[in-house]
Amino acid sequence: MNLRKSHLAAAVGAALMVGGTAAQAQVTTAQQGIQVQLYGQVSRAVMFADDGHSSKWFHVDGQPSSTRIGINASAPVGSLRIGGRIETEMKSNPSNAVGFGAQPNSPSTGAVNNGNVLWAERWLDAFVEGSWGRVNMGQGSAAADDVSTLDLSGTNMPNGTCPTDWGGGIGFRNSAGVIATGPMASATGLGDCNDFQSRYDRLQYTTPTFGGFRGQFSTGQQSAGGEANEASVWYTGKLAGDLQAAIGYSNVNNSTAAGVPDRETIGFGVAWLHTSGFNLALNWTEVDGISGSATDGRKGTTTWMKVGYKFGTHAIGLDYALYEDNGAAGDEGDSIGLGYVWNPVRWAELYAGYHLFTLDRPGVSLDDITVFAIGTRVRF
Repeated sequence: MNLRKSHLAAAVGAALMVGGTAAQAQVTTAQQGIQVQLYGQVSRAVMFADDGHSSKWFHVDGQPSSTRIGINASAPVGSLRIGGRIETEMKSNPSNAVGFGAQPNSPSTGAVNNGNVLWAERWLDAFVEGSWGRVNMGQGSAAADDVSTLDLSGTNMPNGTCPTDWGGGIGFRNSAGVIATGPMASATGLGDCNDFQSRYDRLQYTTPTFGGFRGQFSTGQQSAGGEANEASVWYTGKLAGDLQAAIGYSNVNNSTAAGVPDRETIGFGVAWLHTSGFNLALNWTEVDGISGSATDGRKGTTTWMKVGYKFGTHAIGLDYALYEDNGAAGDEGDSIGLGYVWNPVRWAELYAGYHLFTLDRPGVSLDDITVFAIGTRVRF
């Protein structure tokens, strides 16, 4: 689909000049009747990290919601609506990947990122929808994506449902200062938020909404050797405020080597925002086959909870996460986070967040990791 240059320029100008509310630029194309929307955001922060032996300030892209740009296009065709979405992210030093000079993800070593922009596909998706539901085909969120990331606190950027989005590239050190684990967000550290399989090439069906409930089912190619199947049920309703809940299941066939079990994930999420601004959230996942090894059959679990309060243009949240057996048998990790967000207008926010990470591993004494970040996200 080719956008006329004059229309695209006008759209970008409109998106950047509109004040007070978030804007999605609407443009026309050479294909008559198709509505096109240009959107995106810039997400930048400065992050301080201390692993007990080294400390440093990093200039990062906020991994909870990265810098990105995208295009939506759709049009009615009889009783149907047909459309597509293209979205890419551009991250310079992601906040979950940077580390110190002795660690593999340090920008200063040139091993990963090296201060350059990392381009990645997020959505390359086509859809058809009608009164019977919606079918999606292509790169995009699979059926259970985001089941375990429900959060209505308004502090998703500084301390959202995946704590290792901040400082996840830093490994725990022992008392001698030797790095004793992989990066926190890796399979040998605390692990990431284990939110099912995220985005990949898939075929997905979403039911209509009945009484606040909807179902989603997908099948696709999660990796070169991993065929994935996912299912979920979602609920959105009112209970003295806003209530969201979801439950999901995914299976990835990782049996590329003899005896390697499938990776199976089950989990749920629930979030409640009272009319007063008080809010609660709880998300949980269990991953069977988390090791990807035929000889290590452990299950890894991640439990995350938050209490928060929204008042006017401000929001605060306190969260706690527990990681069990994610990196190795007997592992028990914890994270405590505190976040504050100021939303002066719908399309911009300023935030600050703090995290304390600990890991208890049998037979090893590991130092805690602290992370502090100040950042902004500007959407158009």
